[in-house]
Amino acid sequence: MAIFFKINREKMDKLIFFTKAPNLNNCKTRMSNFLSPKERYELMLTLINENYKKIKRTNKDLIIYYDGDIKDIEFLNEKKHRQNGTDLGYKMRNAIFDHLDGANKVVLLGSDLANLESSHIIDAFKKLDDYDFVISPTFDGGFGLIGMKEKFDIFTGIEYSNESVLNNIIEKIKSFNKSYYLLPRIRDIDNMQDLVACEFSDDSVKLLGAGEYNLNYRLDDKVIRINLASQINLAGKQLKYEYDALKTLEKSEVTPKVFDYYDMGRLIPKSFLTMEYVEGQALDYSKDMEIAAKLLSSVHNLKADFSKFIYAKKPFQAMYDEFVSMFSHYQAFEKKDRNVEEKILYFLTFAKKSGLDENISNPCIINTELNNRNFIIGEKSVIIDWEKPIIGECEQDLAHFLVPTTTNWKTDTILSEDEMLEFLKIYEKYRKIDYNKFYKYLMFNSLRGVTWCSMAKVQYEEDRFIKNADTYNKINKFLSYDFLNMLEKFYRRFDG
Repeated sequence: MAIFFKINREKMDKLIFFTKAPNLNNCKTRMSNFLSPKERYELMLTLINENYKKIKRTNKDLIIYYDGDIKDIEFLNEKKHRQNGTDLGYKMRNAIFDHLDGANKVVLLGSDLANLESSHIIDAFKKLDDYDFVISPTFDGGFGLIGMKEKFDIFTGIEYSNESVLNNIIEKIKSFNKSYYLLPRIRDIDNMQDLVACEFSDDSVKLLGAGEYNLNYRLDDKVIRINLASQINLAGKQLKYEYDALKTLEKSEVTPKVFDYYDMGRLIPKSFLTMEYVEGQALDYSKDMEIAAKLLSSVHNLKADFSKFIYAKKPFQAMYDEFVSMFSHYQAFEKKDRNVEEKILYFLTFAKKSGLDENISNPCIINTELNNRNFIIGEKSVIIDWEKPIIGECEQDLAHFLVPTTTNWKTDTILSEDEMLEFLKIYEKYRKIDYNKFYKYLMFNSLRGVTWCSMAKVQYEEDRFIKNADTYNKINKFLSYDFLNMLEKFYRRFDG
């Protein structure tokens, strides 16, 4: 007699881990202007591995759906399926629908979540007892986790990677007359601001400014400054140098207070520091020059340990060597303008003839980067952006502050010689000036501006700098023949 046993196969909950199979070419491409391929790859590996560990603690039946080459995801020892669909919506729908026939509940979550906890996943499955859908929103208007019990297509026909994604998903759920539950928001990392917000566990982070060498974010009363590159050949040590300089400069009472320095963060793969946020406006050349004179003289008169700073004992030789190095990029550039090249070579000849062997006669701390946005004018006025402080001469800073390649950089201002001299009279209430050196530094600083622009033009054209349209336009203006002809007056003083 045959005996038959009826086996009751209970449907299992299914958990889908939705990820790219990471490699050096496909990770966090929206950060490619700020992080190297290796840094982005390692960040992606960190996120995948951290989230995988948290997922495993839930003891749910796990399936990995990957996009890319399976060999790049072999480090996760789980069942794997390739994502299938023409776009992200179809891929998510197909992954979930693949398993709803054999499961009571299916939850899908991404791999680039920075504050996911095992409890989030457990709560998602529990809430599906009472609701048709569960969603964990992200701070950018999307979602990082979604779960469902029945096959309702809420994914297709939606444009992704924008702040309306969550709202559009909810409208789709409502169109089916189904219920949903919103779990606590979680953070996903798509761009640098996400990364900073995750590092500091605070989504009120706002971008203050992105330059060629640094990123600056505001968090309440702090500035978070991330170093991307060095102008003074201090790769890996640039921001520590700046931090130490700011600590010294605090005694001048005209710079922001600096708080903490980090070689690297938990997620940010760069050095960064935090410092005081100072409220105010950029300097206005028409009305703030007296404040500027007081601020600059306070720095130049500061008594400090000069051994902590780069010391330019022969400043003109050091500057000239820098010009030649920067200009060499343009000289090797296939698209260079030969008329521009000849004009800059002409300027270099004048600079060399003026003498390069002079030593510093009255050393002080100088900023060397003094456009109007390096000043915050307000209830507390300060000088910011101390990425290139050195021991030099006050005349170098003053000339850099007044020269057209600085004043016209972020504004439309070009000061006349009389306006420059009027400013120097105000400054001389606090510190004496060698006018011969000042005029020589005017020549050298104008040359510094155009040789930097020549190098930057090459780097912009070859996509090695963060693209900033205003900066690129000024680079082209400063390398125009009309602008170079206007600068020639600074060289005629040293003719013959």
